[in-house]
Amino acid sequence: MDPISYLISQGYKVTSDPGKYKSGIWGLRNYTVNGYNYDNYCGGYHRAYDLVKYDRAPVPAVFDGIVSAGTKSYGNFGGTAVIANKNLGVQVIYGHLARALNVRPGQHVKQGEIIGYQSNTNYQNVRMDSHLHIQFQKYGYINNERDFVCTGINPLTINVDKRRYHAAWMWSGLFIAKKIINIRDFPSLAGQRVGFTGNNMKLYFDKLYDNDGYWWIRCLHNGRTVFIACGKKVQGKVFTETELYGDVEKLNTSGGKE
Repeated sequence: MDPISYLISQGYKVTSDPGKYKSGIWGLRNYTVNGYNYDNYCGGYHRAYDLVKYDRAPVPAVFDGIVSAGTKSYGNFGGTAVIANKNLGVQVIYGHLARALNVRPGQHVKQGEIIGYQSNTNYQNVRMDSHLHIQFQKYGYINNERDFVCTGINPLTINVDKRRYHAAWMWSGLFIAKKIINIRDFPSLAGQRVGFTGNNMKLYFDKLYDNDGYWWIRCLHNGRTVFIACGKKVQGKVFTETELYGDVEKLNTSGGKE
């Protein structure tokens, strides 16, 4: 999941998308009202998304990170928070937040933690509607003021979903459990346990996963999609050569790799 989709999942709606401006050039907006060009400082560019939920709506961190330089109640975008994640190689600017901010430089934040509230604060006290300005940059301190304000990258290639898996195949079949196995809501040891298999329980699966050192299968159980680790992954052995925690019948491998 990319960070914009994450915000949408939290109830935000996109009102300005840099990939859909009339110019056809990513980020080139030239937004002008009553003769005032809001993007003039950056040469007509607005390399950021604008989103709204409601005035003073809590703004969640889209990924874990450290609150960094540029964070201040009276910053470039009014109430401004900058959060950097070295592992992802990116940093994000949250702008027009209500004063005072919920975070301070040097603070560690987790995805979903409230870093501020949607508002309409800005550097020049220009009239604007309450909204969230969110802008992504490559990781690292940007010294030049104009570069800091105007630099932006497309965030749709950034994956902020912590729940990931190594690889998957669209294989299907019938698994007959021979042991008591945890049933989880995601193909990972970090997935929430939602039940257990019984001896000789039959589970039809439609996808196979390689993750966390196990082979996982996706099944439908009690009306919901669930996952079980059906065997430990052994280096040098493919799924069909692995000693599993049950038997597999009617295996169909025609779907290939995801």
